[in-house]
Amino acid sequence: MPGSINWKELFPTKFSAVVFVSYMVLFINQGIFVTASQSSQSTYNYNTVTVVLLTEVLKLFVSIIFFAKDHAIFSLVQELKSNAKVLMLYFVPAFMYCFYNNLAFVNLSAFDPTTYYLLLQFRVVVTGIVFQIVFRKQLSGKQWLSLILLTVGCMIKQLDLADFSHHSTAKNGTSSDSNSYFHFGLNINIMLIFVQTVCSCFAGVYNEYLLKGVGAEVNIFVQNVFMYVDSIVCNAGLLLLQGDLLGAFSAKALSSVFTFKNPVVNQPKEQHNHEPLLSNTADDV
Repeated sequence: MPGSINWKELFPTKFSAVVFVSYMVLFINQGIFVTASQSSQSTYNYNTVTVVLLTEVLKLFVSIIFFAKDHAIFSLVQELKSNAKVLMLYFVPAFMYCFYNNLAFVNLSAFDPTTYYLLLQFRVVVTGIVFQIVFRKQLSGKQWLSLILLTVGCMIKQLDLADFSHHSTAKNGTSSDSNSYFHFGLNINIMLIFVQTVCSCFAGVYNEYLLKGVGAEVNIFVQNVFMYVDSIVCNAGLLLLQGDLLGAFSAKALSSVFTFKNPVVNQPKEQHNHEPLLSNTADDV
């Protein structure tokens, strides 16, 4: 039947369907857990850069385990030496993902998870355009229509309909200080969402370039190791710029990161749930 979805092509195995659903669940839970870990003032009582860095360490450990399943663990050192150029090239996406992951905490302190994830979907639009330009991959009419609808949806989400109400009140004889029907809410937080989106898109495109280009002959798990090693360095550099490289790993600082409270249980905001460390790791895996 024309236009019908070929589910077998979309999900060749049951495991692929499980992975797809699991990714969605973990992706959504990441925002929920990060928001749940905030104080009543929408701030964090722990160093968010430390959480990102520890997440990268955990992902590095997982990648090494997957590599060691089929290869001698010592051969990883030889891979690092023989592919030093690829290791250095991975600093580009690692740097952008460093910004992306840290901006997630900043933006989730300004937006609720639903708004945050809706606005973040604009990265699909940017990625589609970049892929068409860089890889000369032509988008179909349906794909362009989807991108346009997604863009319009993001714009509507930021429309301030309160001005429309003010305008209607003015027509009924009440004064109004607004001369327009709508107000588009463009502020620093929206700009940070856009920066986060751009970082995600260009990091993804560059990563695709490495996978299909200079790193095509390198084991996928070795490339993951490269990515996470570089990400650890980038986040350590960010801690250094904060002047908190050593303090971030003190017993007190780490205890605040690993404190866990169940977010499902109704509790005061002063009690925190620092589950984003595991949530971020599981999401990327």
